[in-house]
Amino acid sequence: MMERNTPLVFLVWLVWLNGCFLFEVDGLRAQGKFKQIQRRKSSKPNLLELPLRSASSLGAAQYFVTMRIGTPPKEFRMSVSTCSVLTWIKCSNCSSGKVSSDMRFYQPNKSRTFRTIPCSSSFCTSDLISSNANEVCPTRDAPCRYDYRHKDGTRLVGTIGNDTITIRMKGNRKVILENITIGCTEAKNLQIDYPLDGLLGLCPERQSFAGKALRQTRTTSFSYCLVDSSSPINVSSYLVFGGSKQLPNMQETDLLMGPWSWSIYYHLNVSGISLDGKMLHIPSDMWLYNPNGRSGGVILDIGTSLTVLAAPVYDNLIQGLLPSISKFEKVKTEENGDLEHCFNSTGFNETLVPKLTIHFGNGAKFEPPVKNYVIGQDIKCLGFMKFDELQTSIIGNLLQQNHFWEFDFPNYKLKFAPSICISD
Repeated sequence: MMERNTPLVFLVWLVWLNGCFLFEVDGLRAQGKFKQIQRRKSSKPNLLELPLRSASSLGAAQYFVTMRIGTPPKEFRMSVSTCSVLTWIKCSNCSSGKVSSDMRFYQPNKSRTFRTIPCSSSFCTSDLISSNANEVCPTRDAPCRYDYRHKDGTRLVGTIGNDTITIRMKGNRKVILENITIGCTEAKNLQIDYPLDGLLGLCPERQSFAGKALRQTRTTSFSYCLVDSSSPINVSSYLVFGGSKQLPNMQETDLLMGPWSWSIYYHLNVSGISLDGKMLHIPSDMWLYNPNGRSGGVILDIGTSLTVLAAPVYDNLIQGLLPSISKFEKVKTEENGDLEHCFNSTGFNETLVPKLTIHFGNGAKFEPPVKNYVIGQDIKCLGFMKFDELQTSIIGNLLQQNHFWEFDFPNYKLKFAPSICISD
């Protein structure tokens, strides 16, 4: 998977740090906001393209874009997540002490275009309520703050505001996006040495980066293509707002995110999983999203590294894959983290492993190559983690790599096709 042999344990914590459960807004409010995104059309749509790169050489199983934030603009490397509302950056205020010149921190008090969002605003009191925003609002004009504490003790604390983002495109063309919502995360509260500068939120919510970029470019779709995760940092793919590609073998399936769904995540209409054409016996209710409990179903996220499956899905899939690796020496080290099934790969051949296919309700099929789900180099692992029975399953970026993915909002469709993803 990674030429630099990034420890597999690193993939595990990235499931929750960049994953889908940090900044969910209430689905009922999100429905109306999403409709505002999809209705904005133009006869002359703009195209916004950002180079998208693998961060494996930085020690992260992530994909990131580079953009300039603030005025004057300062460059940051932002991990990309399709499950986050909030775009946040590691932040430092000059009043909090000295900042080393070799550290990349966002300093909003040095940006002429930064504006705080009042804690009395509806965005703070309603849209970010699941992020524990506005727990303390001493005055109406005090800044909106968030304090998200994960169950493992990780904590994201900071101030929310709006600022300008500048993106340089091919031909040195410059695109300026105004009033982008940004969380200024106080770096002292990040308990992990996170190698990127922040997180770019691409969920289909009006205040996310995706929502604002779609409106300001007057487009109704965005797409990305993931180069092999082991690619060096100078190899780029792309994150594009606007336009539409027609690739060979393009398929499409439904995004379950219209008025019939309360979720703001990219839920997929999955009907089953097969190995070498044989369907696994997985309870059908595992594919159904429960809006009341906000559980179940399957979502797609570029920000989650490993594919994480509800227990009945995981158990059936692993049972089908284990015979193909049973003759290899089982290995368990700290570097493997919580990955259960790792082995010495001497003599291993991918043709031994059954072909995995994820089937969608309308007949579309996602067939990732074996290297996307048997991961690692000398020590290989089945690249899946287990959630409990009620959790939503997540298709992570390692399973998605070497594919093109397009999110068509007006038609509630996800289009996809195999691709080498190298940007022209």
